[in-house]
Parts: sequence; structure tokens; C-alpha cells
Amino acid sequence: MFWQEDIKEEHFTLPDDVQDAVFTIHSKVLPIDHAYLLSQALLSELPWLNQANVGIHDISVADGNGWEQDHEFGFYYPSRRSRLSLRIPKEKLAEVQSLVGKTLDLGEYQIKIVKALEPKLMSDMQIVFAKQVACDKNASENDFLQTSFQQLQALGIQPKKMMAGLKRKIQTPDGTIHTRSLMVANLRKLESVKLQEQGIGDYRLLGCGLFVPQKGIDSVDAV
Repeated sequence: MFWQEDIKEEHFTLPDDVQDAVFTIHSKVLPIDHAYLLSQALLSELPWLNQANVGIHDISVADGNGWEQDHEFGFYYPSRRSRLSLRIPKEKLAEVQSLVGKTLDLGEYQIKIVKALEPKLMSDMQIVFAKQVACDKNASENDFLQTSFQQLQALGIQPKKMMAGLKRKIQTPDGTIHTRSLMVANLRKLESVKLQEQGIGDYRLLGCGLFVPQKGIDSVDAV
């Protein structure tokens, strides 16, 4: 854990350069580890995703607890609240609308893109959370936090509080990607938005390094 004192808040106007394009979906069942399959399915529809500054969130719902999961067999059953979200530059918002009405082919699984919702701006909340940040397999918690600290500083962000969370794995044909969740707190509004826009680490198309606003730090280990 890394902890410093609170900071004073400043006036800030949210930019709209990067936004989350959000879609309602229908899918009977998906593997919990679906990041690679989802990225390939979306790239087949929108090849430019690989060139633009894009991130693909894993399929989830707003509160993180709205689906039924079968951890024993590695599957879950998306609910009506499940969403597909792509973090993209504002100028690409119109292009992703072509996904509506299409069915993404994830091999044995399918995702029907039902409807486009209102795009979401980044948040200016002081606490943000990344479910997965790529890391070295053998990195200790302190190593992970130190690497994250350096990556944040490279963005011009001076983190005051950070907390590492759960370890996860993403399977790809090229091997296993090891990840860990990360909470960053007491950010200035400008820093919070910049971190959400830029992310840290690699594998953004696999959902890594993508930060979302977090209401508090109490449940970080459970997310």
C-alpha cells in the first residue's frame, strides 16, 4: 500500500476527447476469461481499433455484481444490465455505431449488439480503479506498486494513494498475461481524467490498464 495526505480540490471542466461508447447486448453465456475472444471479434468488425487509442472493457454491469457466475466451469451468464463498452477517441464515436444489430462471433459464444446508449465522458472522481493491469508473473505487491508509480509519473501524475488488489490471468494464443487490479486515490481531477484517457501498461484491447471511477476503497479486493 502507498499512502500520502489528502489534496485540495480544484475547479475543472470535463473534456470530451475520449469517451466510452456503450452498448446493450444479449448473450446467453460467456467465458469469464473472454478478453482475447472479444478483442478478436471486435477487430474483425472494426480493424482500425488496433491503430487508434482504444480500450475494450470486459463485459460486465455497472455495479460489478449483476451477473450470475459459475467459477467452477469458468462461465457466467450476462444479465440485461450487461454492457459492452469501448474507450475511444471522440472522433470515432460515429464509426462504432455500425456495431448495432451485429452479432459478434466468439467461437462457441456469441454477443448480439442490441442498442447504442449515450456515450460516457471520463469521470473527475478522485478514486479510480483498474480491474486488470498487466504485470510480471513474479512481481511482488511492492514491485507492482513501484512499477505503477513510475508509469503514473510518466503521465505527469503524482499518485498520493495506491492499493494493489486481486491477481488474474488472461489466456491468449501467445501465452498467459498476468494482471493485478489497482486502485489509485486522491487524484486531482485533471489527473483522474488523464489516467482514464491514457491508462497504464500494455494490452488495452484486452481490457488492461483501463480505469473507471470508484466510490470508495472498501471493496477493492472484492472487485
